[in-house]
Amino acid sequence: PLAPVLEFDYLICGDCGKEFMDSYLMQHFDWATCDNCRDAEDKHKLITRKEAKEEYLLKDCDLDKREPVIKRSLEVWGSEESLQEAKELRRNNREKMKQKKFDKKVKELRHAVRSSLWKKESSVHEHEYGPEETIDEDTYKKTCTVCGHELTYEKM
Repeated sequence: PLAPVLEFDYLICGDCGKEFMDSYLMQHFDWATCDNCRDAEDKHKLITRKEAKEEYLLKDCDLDKREPVIKRSLEVWGSEESLQEAKELRRNNREKMKQKKFDKKVKELRHAVRSSLWKKESSVHEHEYGPEETIDEDTYKKTCTVCGHELTYEKM
């Protein structure tokens, strides 16, 4: 006996309308387009996640829906013009933040330079001794002229 003939579940290409069994876009993106119609340079060009986020100002959650990126960006921003305005606003904010960060670094450097030149007076002073006095044959003493501290020492 012969094996039964199986009916295959053919997919229909969304571009040309022909039946196909398998394609790259169907395997990876669940997009019904045959390999003959796949235009890798324009219509079906793939972009990285990072490119999509930067170019269309989307978040990760927007990309996880697997909707076409441009369509989703238009839903989020309303129009191409408002997308461009938002990009410009973010660019300006980025420049302002860079300038702020730079100014803060300069201010810190100025403060560091100024504070290194200025010395805080400590409560402990350096003794300024007067002339040395002889106590014994080998023992001598000096007295601080500021606070009266006496330093006793021996000479060998």
